[in-house]
Amino acid sequence: MRDELDGRIWVDHHEAFSEGVDGAIAAVRGAIGRFAGWDGTGHQLFAMVAAFALTALNISFSSHVA
Repeated sequence: MRDELDGRIWVDHHEAFSEGVDGAIAAVRGAIGRFAGWDGTGHQLFAMVAAFALTALNISFSSHVA
C-alpha cells in the first residue's frame, strides 16, 4: 500500500517537474527567437545592458548580505 502511494506521489511530482522544465525550455527558445529578430536599435541595447547590470548588482549584493 505504501509503495503504491509513494509511486503515485513520485509520478505526480515527476510530471509537474517535467512540465516546468518544458515551460522553461520554451521560454528560453522564445527569448532566443526574440533576440535573433532584434532590429539593433540603440535604446533597446541600452535597456538590455542596464537590465543585466542591475540584475548582476542585485545578485552580488544579496549574496554578501547574510
